Amino acid sequence: MDIYKNKFLLVPFLVIAIAFTIDKILLSERIQTYFSKTMSEINYIQKEELYDDLKVYLSSKDRNKVLVYFGTSRALLFENKYIEEKYKGWTLFNFSVPGGTPDYALFWLERFEKENVKPDFVLMDQSVEAYNKAAVISLDDVLTNGLSIFFVFRHFDQYSTSQISTLLAKRMFKTYHYRPKLATILDRIKDDFAILYAFRNLRDGLKLSLREGRGSAQTPGSFGGVMPAEMLKKSARGDFHSYLVPFQYTEFPKYFLDGSYDILKRMQIPHAAIWVRLSRPYYGHIKNDVVNIVGDKKGTVYDKWMPVVIEFQKDKSVDFWNMNEDPNYNCDLFSDSGHMAPQCYRDYTDYIFENVIRSYNTKK
Repeated sequence: MDIYKNKFLLVPFLVIAIAFTIDKILLSERIQTYFSKTMSEINYIQKEELYDDLKVYLSSKDRNKVLVYFGTSRALLFENKYIEEKYKGWTLFNFSVPGGTPDYALFWLERFEKENVKPDFVLMDQSVEAYNKAAVISLDDVLTNGLSIFFVFRHFDQYSTSQISTLLAKRMFKTYHYRPKLATILDRIKDDFAILYAFRNLRDGLKLSLREGRGSAQTPGSFGGVMPAEMLKKSARGDFHSYLVPFQYTEFPKYFLDGSYDILKRMQIPHAAIWVRLSRPYYGHIKNDVVNIVGDKKGTVYDKWMPVVIEFQKDKSVDFWNMNEDPNYNCDLFSDSGHMAPQCYRDYTDYIFENVIRSYNTKK
């Protein structure tokens, strides 16, 4: 077929190229701030800088021991000043991100192994929400913001066709992800662009806070107070039904955790896993509410999930720190059903570092 005689066949490719170019222009930092309503992607972008800082720090003389934490939005508010003053000789490089799932940890640990980046301890998240493939609200932040396409295709059989389609669509056309709306743009240009400039300042502030906090920072404008008891109960019920009802168990997290643990063992890096504290109403739903599990089967999320996790951690010889059932942890102030309030973060820090130091000294 002579393509020059059938130039109309080039039209679809031309349209895609133009759309792709416009998309990249719209998603430049200066332009996307006219319509973007999220800052979560900044946490992912900053991790590249954090990784470079980690490599430099590990090569320095007289450095502190380094804990690397691969967590979720439940692990973003740590203070290195507090850590370094109370736990002499230790510091934290926080690779936690909103919506963090085990594939994100493996993505980074593959790079750690390739470049021989060896922190002194690695802490991995074990969140029950990651084990449900039937959630009303899916956890796709990592897929759309955190992984390389090459990583996804290397582990292609672990992702559904829907996830692959989402990855390609949202990566190639970011505006499909952020959905620019005229109403938002008009609001941000009112009053001499007051809202626009405020939003840009918030983004710049988050970037600076993440840099200074080595990956730890609260997103500006997010709720950081203590939620009243009745509101907490409503939040817990809503989140339970959004993330865990119905509950269709998936091996997805185990596959990536298994790969991560293997890398850590090959590199001889001490490591452990943690189930971060949830509000008592949310934990109560997980432990006691009977829901649809698979098909017509019913049971509690806890009874389906917990035995699997305990057996898996035992088989891998990896400690599992369960903050939800540990009598040594008691701070129960929450900003919402799944996120501890900032007032609990020093207790949270103490819990982690007391366990890390004990484990590290045992495995030396």
